[in-house]
Amino acid sequence: MTDKNLIKIVAEFRAGILGPKPSKSMCFAVCAPLAGYLGFYGVQAKIVEGVVVKDGGWETNHFWLELADGRVLDPTADQFNDLPDIHLPPVYLGPRPAWFLKTDAEIADQRKS
Repeated sequence: MTDKNLIKIVAEFRAGILGPKPSKSMCFAVCAPLAGYLGFYGVQAKIVEGVVVKDGGWETNHFWLELADGRVLDPTADQFNDLPDIHLPPVYLGPRPAWFLKTDAEIADQRKS
């Protein structure tokens, strides 16, 4: 499956879950069923719980999917576009953004700085 096809499938799935509602605080509600749905297409995706940390200590809990090749697939990435310097599409596929922290060590290091 191409990346373009994957993004299309995820965008359609997201629209089916969210409808006209914004994606803010809906990451788990979309990611949890999406991980299973992608399995029907042969796409291995595991749900990751992490923290988004940005701009001097602002942080929030967040869920995204991690593909077998290590890339992030985030079907609600646009919920952070109201933060400075973040401009993500509704469905993000790519390397893990620096502000997506997933280990306790990463989170602790960010909180120190």
